[in-house]
Amino acid sequence: MSNPSIYVACLASYNAGKLYGVHIEFVEGLTPDEVQFAIDTMLKKSPVPDAEEWEIHDSEGFAGFSSNNLDLLCEVATLIHQHGEGAVKGFIGHAGAEMLDEFSTLYCGCFKSEADFCQAHLGEEGGICEAATSIQVFDWATLDQYIDWEAIANDAFINSYYSYEESYETVHVYGRQ
Repeated sequence: MSNPSIYVACLASYNAGKLYGVHIEFVEGLTPDEVQFAIDTMLKKSPVPDAEEWEIHDSEGFAGFSSNNLDLLCEVATLIHQHGEGAVKGFIGHAGAEMLDEFSTLYCGCFKSEADFCQAHLGEEGGICEAATSIQVFDWATLDQYIDWEAIANDAFINSYYSYEESYETVHVYGRQ
C-alpha cells in the first residue's frame, strides 16, 4: 500500500507562469506541523521572491477526500494507514469528513458480504451459536443451514448499518449513528 500524498503549489510561481511546488508523502505518523514545515520550506525556496500563498493542486490515496486543512488531511491519512483506503472512502462518502471523529466507533470491519457480517456478529458473537449449543439441538454448522443471513442482513442494513463495497467480497461495514 502506498502512502497518501499531495502536491502543494506555490501560487506566486504559478501566477508567474512557473510550475513550482513540493510533493509531500503522508508517511505514518506525519503531523500537521511537519506538513506545514515542508510547505514553508518550499515557499522560502520559491523562484518568485516573498512567496507566501500555497494551494494543494493534486492528491493521491486520500480516499477521494480533498481539503487544504492540514489537520484533516493528517487525520484522514492516519485512518487510511490503520484501516485502508477503502474503509475510509466508504465512511467519508456516506458520513462526510465532519464525522471523522466517529470513525473508530462506527467502523465494524471488512467482510465478504453484508450477510457475512451478520453471521459473524449475530451468530458467533451475538449468542446464537452459544444458545444452539446449550440446548443441544443443533451444532453451529447445522443451525447455520436454517438461518437466512441474507434476509437478516437486508433488515439490519435498512436502519442499523450501511456498507461500502470496495471490490468483490470486500465489503466495509459501518454502524449508523
